[in-house]
Amino acid sequence: MITDTNYHAIVRKLIADDRKVPKGNNLQNLPSKGAGTQVRNCFIPKRGHTFVGADLGQVEPRIMASIMYERYGDNSMRQIFVDGTDLYTTQAVMTFGLEEKYCVDKAYDPTGTYQPRKLMKTGVLAKAYDQSAKSFAKKMGVSEDVAEMFFERFDRAFPSFSPMVADIRDFMRRHGYVETLYGRKRRFPDYASVAAAQAKNEQRLIRLYTERKQLRSKAVLTPADDRKMTAIQDEIDILAEKRGLIGYWERAAFNAVIQGTGADILKMNGNRNARECKARGWEFNASIHDEIKNSIPNEQLTPEAIELIRDIMTKTAELSVPLVTDIVIEPRWMQEYAPDEWDYENCRPLPKFANKYE
Repeated sequence: MITDTNYHAIVRKLIADDRKVPKGNNLQNLPSKGAGTQVRNCFIPKRGHTFVGADLGQVEPRIMASIMYERYGDNSMRQIFVDGTDLYTTQAVMTFGLEEKYCVDKAYDPTGTYQPRKLMKTGVLAKAYDQSAKSFAKKMGVSEDVAEMFFERFDRAFPSFSPMVADIRDFMRRHGYVETLYGRKRRFPDYASVAAAQAKNEQRLIRLYTERKQLRSKAVLTPADDRKMTAIQDEIDILAEKRGLIGYWERAAFNAVIQGTGADILKMNGNRNARECKARGWEFNASIHDEIKNSIPNEQLTPEAIELIRDIMTKTAELSVPLVTDIVIEPRWMQEYAPDEWDYENCRPLPKFANKYE
């Protein structure tokens, strides 16, 4: 068992171990579009079985909403999931104060300047990563005024989002680790020492930037200036790399809590799913990102089996927001039929959906 006391010793042992361990096939790297679809279509269940896949819907924003509600009493994001409305459309309505028709997918605001839903979908990550309004404007192809307006209104609509991000990072700075909602730790053992060294060098870095700017302003550089510029740039590169590493660790701390909690939930779902498969003679074929895939004997593929899988995905772990799952029935991977498109008695698509993939 890994603990805070033996953590470094175990890491050193793993690094020093040069044995090769087979890891199986990484199906997560197969793209779900283009040629990847054709490759996925080559995977079929064994004779007399049918694939059933289920994935978690928008699990990471649901985790954020749950933290905001439980730790800060902020129901702004959670209520969207409780109501079952479209996340980014509803967030855009709340943030921009526009009618829903301006906030659906691909719609523009009344002035035709920007797409509220598109800004919203990318803006959540921009806020989580402390992206500047200038950088966000450039990325989204909008003016800085629009970007600044978005940031200001987002904070007003979802008041605990930024404090949540800041508190997670502050915890990492003070303790050297963060925890998922289920207590699994991600450690940042070098953060304190690197950050302390960088703080001492920050004024030096500012002076180097100033010197570089002065040299660049010269109409003509002498050979001595060229040598000085090279030396300055070399030192800037070293110090800036440390600063970038600090920023990376701070962003990773937030990701470790949100994405790590999502991984915990999927592991719990996978463990329960494996037990149910073993008890019923099903095969648990794969866990891909936030999806599980089973092969179920055709005679056992019933609405009750579908509901069991739904319960595994949404009830094994519970947050203060509802979890949802999308379930598909697949004669072969990526040939997907919704549960209500399936003829369970004859184990095939209903007649009106039979030609769906022809």
